Amino acid sequence: MGVRFTLPSGEKPFSVVNVWIPIQSLGSVNVIVFKKDAGEVDLVDAGMYSARSVHDLLAKIKSRIRGKIRDVDKTVITHFHVDHMSGAAILREVFEPTVFIGIGELELPLRSGSPDVFVDNILTLYREHGVPELVLESIRRSHPVFRTVLAYRAFSSLDLKPIYPGDILRLGEASYRALPAPGHTPGHIVLESLDGTHAIVGDTLLERITPSVILYDEEHDPLGSYLRTLEMLAQKNYLVAYPGHGNPIISPAERARELIEHHMRRLSEVLELLKRRGSATAYEVAMGMKWRTRYSSWEEYPSVEKFFAIGEALAHLKRLYEEMKVEVIERGGVKRFRIL
Repeated sequence: MGVRFTLPSGEKPFSVVNVWIPIQSLGSVNVIVFKKDAGEVDLVDAGMYSARSVHDLLAKIKSRIRGKIRDVDKTVITHFHVDHMSGAAILREVFEPTVFIGIGELELPLRSGSPDVFVDNILTLYREHGVPELVLESIRRSHPVFRTVLAYRAFSSLDLKPIYPGDILRLGEASYRALPAPGHTPGHIVLESLDGTHAIVGDTLLERITPSVILYDEEHDPLGSYLRTLEMLAQKNYLVAYPGHGNPIISPAERARELIEHHMRRLSEVLELLKRRGSATAYEVAMGMKWRTRYSSWEEYPSVEKFFAIGEALAHLKRLYEEMKVEVIERGGVKRFRIL
C-alpha cells in the first residue's frame, strides 16, 4: 500500500505509494505523497493516464491520510515519461493542482510535437544506422508510445509550470532543491532535501535495474549527460534515495558508482566488439552486446526491447565518438563505426 518515512530533520513524514500502471514490464510506479492540512496533499509524480492507475493512487492516498482527499495542491513531475506524468491530466480535472516539471522537459521535442512523430524520427535515425526495414516496422507496430498518444497529448495540454535548476519547492511541510539530472531523459530532475539527507530521484537511480539511456537524435550525448549526473550523485552524502520504481536505495552514492562502472564496462564491450569486427553498424553492435534477458537469441527479443537495445547501443557509440575513440563512416547510405 505504501511505506511511511520520517525525515531525519524531524519534519512531517511522507509516504511512497506503489501505484499500478498498465506496463507489464514495470507493473507499478512510485508516487510520493506529502500530507499538508486536513485532506490536502502534494505529490511527486502522478501515475498513468488510466482510470485504474489513478483510482489506485487515490485509494492509497486516502488510506495514507486516513480520510477524504480534499485537494491535491501541487504535483511535481520528475520526468516526461508516460508512467510518471500522464496521471496528472486526470488529477487536473478533479483537483486542479499546479503541475511542475523541469524546464528541460518542457523543451523536449516529445512534448512540443506529436509523440508518434517523435518516435518515427528516432526510427529514421535507426534506419541510418543499419536497422532493417522489417525490424523498424515491427517496432512501430508495437511501440507503446503509439498506444499512449492521447496520454502524452492530455498532459502536454496542461498549463505546466517550469522548474529551474536550484529552485526551492515546498512540498507538504518539507522543502526541496531541484537539481538537473539529465540522462534517462534530457530534462530529468532530482529533488534534494535541504538538509542533504535524502533525495527523490525518479528514474535516475533504480535499485535493481539500470535506467535506460537511449540516443534520440545526433545532436545530443545522453550517456555523457547521464555519467555526469551519476558523478554528481556519487559526491552526495544522501542516506537514502527514493526512486520512481522499486524500493528505497540505501547508500545512493554507492549505487551511482555501480552504474558508472556498469557503463564503463559497456563502453569497453563496444570497443572490443568493434575491434573484432573491424567496423559495425549500431544495429550490429546491439545484436552483439550481452543483455540481461531471458531470451536466448536476438531473434526472440520483443520489438520494444530491440528498440531500447538499439538506442542504448547508439548512446554508447555516441559517447565513444565524443571521446574520439571511434569514427563514423558511410557505406551505401548506412553509417558504420570503427575504432580510431
